[in-house]
Amino acid sequence: MNTKEYFYVVDEDDNVIGAASREECHSNAKLIHRSVYIFLVNSRGEILIQRRSVNKDLYPGFYTASATGHVNYGEDYDIAAKRELREELRVDAPLRRLCKVKSFSDVEREISMIYVCRYDGPIRFDRNEIDEVVFMSIDNIERSLKTGDKKFAYGFKVAFKEFLRHRSLVDSRLD
Repeated sequence: MNTKEYFYVVDEDDNVIGAASREECHSNAKLIHRSVYIFLVNSRGEILIQRRSVNKDLYPGFYTASATGHVNYGEDYDIAAKRELREELRVDAPLRRLCKVKSFSDVEREISMIYVCRYDGPIRFDRNEIDEVVFMSIDNIERSLKTGDKKFAYGFKVAFKEFLRHRSLVDSRLD
């Protein structure tokens, strides 16, 4: 059984130009691939933040969005977002696309679709993927980013900045 994950390789305009394994994408920072970031927002306007497992290959123990992950070869962004939300948090909730961003760092080059959803139900997170989840206000997230009291993954910083930039759109999409 082949359990190797494959991702689309894309150009800077998100056009598919090939495919590569997870290992190839993470060992060659020139390979741009796709990912998703989901911001789960409760009725008080707080965002669920997860602390990645210390066993993860990238950003172990860092905080990030509610659910995140790569778009597997054969998936589109919407399917990947639903899958990641279900796998990581055991949540099925309507997702709304917010925007697409480039998240290019020394570690990884991704084009990420950002999603938002309103959810007040139970959270049963995957303990193999996530060490902790916590709801935080936007102000507290901004404070933590400034003070450094929590380590946030680079991609989260990019996605959160876009989330804030589209804040009025976020509110209309959650209603």
